[in-house]
Amino acid sequence: MMKFKNPESTDLHFFKTIYQPKFFNGNVDLAHMLHTFQDLSGDHVEALGLGEEFKKLNQFFYVVMRMKGYFLGEIHEGETYTMVTYPLQASGIQMYRYGYILNSKDEPVFMLSTLWILMDSVTRRIKSTKVFKNRLLEVLPDIDSVLPLNDETLENFSIDEYDFKSVKDYQVVKEDIDSNGHLNNTIYLKMSQPLLQNEKIQNFEIDFEKECFLDEKLTLSLAKSGETYIIRGDKEDQSLSFKLKINA
Repeated sequence: MMKFKNPESTDLHFFKTIYQPKFFNGNVDLAHMLHTFQDLSGDHVEALGLGEEFKKLNQFFYVVMRMKGYFLGEIHEGETYTMVTYPLQASGIQMYRYGYILNSKDEPVFMLSTLWILMDSVTRRIKSTKVFKNRLLEVLPDIDSVLPLNDETLENFSIDEYDFKSVKDYQVVKEDIDSNGHLNNTIYLKMSQPLLQNEKIQNFEIDFEKECFLDEKLTLSLAKSGETYIIRGDKEDQSLSFKLKINA
């Protein structure tokens, strides 16, 4: 496994930024934190030559399918942290990108695993990662030797056993739509976190199942089992858009 470190700015395998947390009901604001990670990841792919021009040339865009985050230590309001991200080499149709947050002593206080795909910008179908892999190997010849942050694989988790209660409807507005033309992934967390009580979040995982677009309505439903909260978002056609599990 990769060791947590504060990398040198000249090391292109990694990208970092200053992170100043926001809070919501006593917890780190997950949407704000993941928006910072999203922006940092975007800056990294641009620095690697895998950004806007490369995507346009090869007719694709990046889509995150799954995320899993763990709080490893305390994050305090008013303090400044370092957020770091790095990718692994892609497989046939998917790729992992990791993130972590260090405190002023370079101790890890949060870690994040994310699983991405390439989506064809014309057909909106999953696309092979071949062009991405080849380009990444050109700019980072030793990318295959880079280690994951943990031994976990991000897999689809079941919510069939839970008894859900509808709690909220959400209408997608223009400000929610990102450059890919669909609901930005951070909005799912923005609409979900207020449904929790004030328990301290220990970890969370989210699966993004189906895109949402402007003016669509999502129905959010909540289930609770012990210290675990499960939130699902269903589209108007009853198809599942996302599911989120939070352990307190």
